[in-house]
Amino acid sequence: MKKMILSSLFVSLLIGCSTTNRKPAANGDKKLPPSLRNAEVKTLWIPDKIEADRFEEGHYLYIIEKPATWKAE
Repeated sequence: MKKMILSSLFVSLLIGCSTTNRKPAANGDKKLPPSLRNAEVKTLWIPDKIEADRFEEGHYLYIIEKPATWKAE
């Protein structure tokens, strides 16, 4: 009997915690946040380089030409 009461209490606790208590806005307006435009990024390949006793492996270099901006909607 004790296990049954504890299990029902546990289930009711889980159900109570899973529901949200958020109320919709009074005017019913559901605006979404503005979206972002992608940044303009230039990609450069830097080839392998050997200088004296140092070896630098080839890699990409990313240059941000224009940062991300908000879209006006």
